Amino acid sequence: MNRAMLSIAGWLSLALFGCGEAGDLALSAGAPATAAVAGTITECGTPVAGASVALRVDQDESGQVRPVDSRTPAVVTDRAGAYLVEIAPAFAISGPATVRLLVAPPGGTMQDIAGGTAEFGLLQPPSDTLHLDADLGVAARACH
Repeated sequence: MNRAMLSIAGWLSLALFGCGEAGDLALSAGAPATAAVAGTITECGTPVAGASVALRVDQDESGQVRPVDSRTPAVVTDRAGAYLVEIAPAFAISGPATVRLLVAPPGGTMQDIAGGTAEFGLLQPPSDTLHLDADLGVAARACH
């Protein structure tokens, strides 16, 4: 078989099978599933500028090649304590995923804060944004 025929056979197998896995190599014929999370980080009601915000993302739905258990790179909050994270982990599919906030104020330690459920979809940019605000003082029971 010549190279052209092998190439055509390869593309046809991708088109026919959509998504699949070969050993440790996952193949996807579609767009990545994405979601967005935005919010404000405060401490006892005062915005925290320069806080590091990362997300812990978990998704384990039927029909998924592999479950998602990942952490996003950190972003930094602006002067108003606001952040926005767009997420597109490998192997994510359209549907719900559990998201937790990992927040470290400037010079402080990382806090794992309860999150919510983000809805992954195939649109770029994501069509829906999960809104998660967190008050570090309330989470640490330090506000009076």
